[in-house]
Amino acid sequence: MIGAVLRYLAYLPANLAFVFLAFLLSPLLAAVSLLTGPRLPGILQWFSTLDADLDGGISQRVKGYKPALTCWALWWQRTCWICRNPAHGWQSELLGMPAAGSIIVRQVISEAPKNQWYVMETAKGVRFFCFKRDQPLFGGFYLKIWFGWVNKAYDGRNHHYAFQIGPKRA
Repeated sequence: MIGAVLRYLAYLPANLAFVFLAFLLSPLLAAVSLLTGPRLPGILQWFSTLDADLDGGISQRVKGYKPALTCWALWWQRTCWICRNPAHGWQSELLGMPAAGSIIVRQVISEAPKNQWYVMETAKGVRFFCFKRDQPLFGGFYLKIWFGWVNKAYDGRNHHYAFQIGPKRA
């Protein structure tokens, strides 16, 4: 497990740089999408999520995402989507762990507060981990905390690198 933690810490600066770049480029990337369609071309899609296009908030029924928008409203919605899912492609393709043949070695889940711990292993025997916690705060809010590599391969190929700390409404 020490190897997995060291790998995670070594990847952290690159992850932070990719996330910052995704936030910085999100208005430009959303503008490109108005010309090319809701899926950005090539590795530009890596600045968003790989399992959905830039209109993914609509099909996933995310509050505030609306169908049939055009012009500035569509540009703004797509900018927000990139910022909601910054650099997931980079986190999967470059920093991720391969899903094919991966197994869960250990799993601990509790409900109060919601807490999940996974130790996984790739087909080549490389171990990695995932820690998720919803830390209750106040007024119906909680702090979403995810570290490690997400236990579900959303793109079907890789467990993407995760470093998320953010307030959410219950």
